[in-house]
Amino acid sequence: MSAETILPIAAHTRRTQAERSQETRSKVCEATLQALVDVGYAQISTPLIAQRAQVSRGALTHQFPTRNDMLVAAFEKLVDEWRDGYPFSLDPDKKQLSVDELVDALWSAIFANRRYIAAMELMLAARQNNELGHALRDILVTWIRKRDRITVRLVGGNIDDTEADLKVQLHLSVLRGIAMHQSFDSDPQTVKKLIELWKQIARKA
Repeated sequence: MSAETILPIAAHTRRTQAERSQETRSKVCEATLQALVDVGYAQISTPLIAQRAQVSRGALTHQFPTRNDMLVAAFEKLVDEWRDGYPFSLDPDKKQLSVDELVDALWSAIFANRRYIAAMELMLAARQNNELGHALRDILVTWIRKRDRITVRLVGGNIDDTEADLKVQLHLSVLRGIAMHQSFDSDPQTVKKLIELWKQIARKA
């Protein structure tokens, strides 16, 4: 094969600066979420995340000048995944879910993944009245508003119906509790039994 045929292929596959930056951001956000699960919010530092993400500290701080910037970006990435995934990507005018389907969908989309522990770590941090707390609360408020409106409509409820909204909040609260239980119970069958029991109760509500 001649040099003339090799060079265009190499040039075509060379990544752009934007692609390299996006890869670094994605690796750092993923490493941050996993570290939040493994060691908790208080132990997060830029050197730790640079090591876990396998990027240089210079590359990390170029994308995220502060620890807060890194944490906010990681949380926003997780929320974006929830928002763009099932069931929140459904059109409630075209698709309705039964109570069982809704519980299963909420559990699979948000709570089943261990990264929900990372979200809990950051949600607790959001209680603080500081720069990080304000940034995280801004993301939370926007997400919760969208999440709750779609969830109510997916089960045929009216977004102005207080009782329908309360039922959604109850689903979320129960599943949140089961997710926390899952974090220290090594038997996966317990979680399955708890979810099935909740669906039985919820059908009668």
